[in-house]
Amino acid sequence: MSRDVLRWAAEKLESSHGISSVEITGEGFLNVTSNDGYVFLVAVIGVSGVVKRTDVSPLFEGKKQPSLVISVPSKTLWSGSAIDCVHDASAAFGRLGDVARAASTGDASSFRDKNMGFFINAIRQHSNVSRISYVYDRVFEVTQYNGKTLKVAVIDAYNMSAEDVRHARDSFGNFDIVVKSSSYGSITNQAEDAAKSMGAEALTFKALMGRLAR
Repeated sequence: MSRDVLRWAAEKLESSHGISSVEITGEGFLNVTSNDGYVFLVAVIGVSGVVKRTDVSPLFEGKKQPSLVISVPSKTLWSGSAIDCVHDASAAFGRLGDVARAASTGDASSFRDKNMGFFINAIRQHSNVSRISYVYDRVFEVTQYNGKTLKVAVIDAYNMSAEDVRHARDSFGNFDIVVKSSSYGSITNQAEDAAKSMGAEALTFKALMGRLAR
């Protein structure tokens, strides 16, 4: 990561609520100190498109290793293999805005996106689910005990529209189910029709739990 990008990230973080100081280390990490005095290392990677395992594995080869890896720009997707690599190293992944949230936990390596963590845990605990794994940071492959495998994309939408469904397809590729992360709002008829035209289903979280039982 270039020093210019590191300095930019450091300046942004220093103005974040809950962060008292940020310094660039000789290894090219950010040494972040929270207002409570908690100190941890953050790695910043700049990848266009999709973050892959090869982008993150070198970060964990030295004596000093980051507790959190963030990607810029923020819209970059994280591949399942990159996420697994970070988690296997007992670290966390996220974006610039997640640094302050990770700092507030007092254990940045255990940080997980609150909404996605809820989905993962709920699906993993389903009585007809034998395995769940990341495809991307917002797409999961769910294997059921009956042998079926479903690809589930999670989108942040209050009232899911056809445009939301099409955007998810453009971003993630094919999926079997697109589910809205918010328990509020609704799924429009147009969204259901758009998903159906792709051979998929547009569901609420509650409906997804019922669908996994089949």
